[in-house]
Amino acid sequence: MRQRSMGLVAVVVILAFAPGCRGTPDPAQDRADLEQVFNKYLQSLNGADVTLASQVWLTSPDLLVVTPFGRFRGWDTVKKETYINLLQKQLREPHVQASNVSVVMAGDAAWLVYDFVFTAKWADGRPLTSKGWESHGYRRTADGWRIAHLHYSVPAAPQ
Repeated sequence: MRQRSMGLVAVVVILAFAPGCRGTPDPAQDRADLEQVFNKYLQSLNGADVTLASQVWLTSPDLLVVTPFGRFRGWDTVKKETYINLLQKQLREPHVQASNVSVVMAGDAAWLVYDFVFTAKWADGRPLTSKGWESHGYRRTADGWRIAHLHYSVPAAPQ
């Protein structure tokens, strides 16, 4: 009986201190993890890769995306409209180049802004080049950082 009581005490002590086992947040590691997710995002665009994309996007109905092609809500819509209908069906050889990347970390949230040049070919062979800016809102999840919001802007057309 005494061994059972000691075992129970040990479990209670371990559980009491378990929340502290995560350790102190490491801002440098958080930033490195977020930058890794951002690089995977770029790879997912360049390869029109839905499987890789599912590792960087918040795969829930809470995802919000605004682009010149439309406003999308939820992972299923982003996957269908961006990755399948646009990148896989309408375009060939997509390539995005990022520069001037800025990141702000804020606990379990973060935002990232960058300049981009996107090149591809339409399915009929015509070239496509787009330049602009993107901003991402990230959320820390049990699976790591995920893009929860994206807003894409292009320069205004000259008048």
